[in-house]
Amino acid sequence: MSNSDYTSKAIVTCGKAIYQQLKDEVEFHHNGKFLAIDIETQHYEIHDKGTGAITQLLAKYPNATIYLVRIGHRTAYKAGFRSTYGT
Repeated sequence: MSNSDYTSKAIVTCGKAIYQQLKDEVEFHHNGKFLAIDIETQHYEIHDKGTGAITQLLAKYPNATIYLVRIGHRTAYKAGFRSTYGT
């Protein structure tokens, strides 16, 4: 599926499901950092800043469809978006 085919709701739904699979590992080692997940490949990057995690992920996967979450926090910002980088 092309990243332009995802709605924001679909990105969040997929992202949350992938995060649940990673939750125990990433919360133990990286609590409070930001996790950017490519919902298509399930590859991810962790960084102290949200923009850092996104930048690192896009450097490896320029067409990533990204879900961003702050690890271990319920109220941190969460975002889903479609990258138009390289298109």
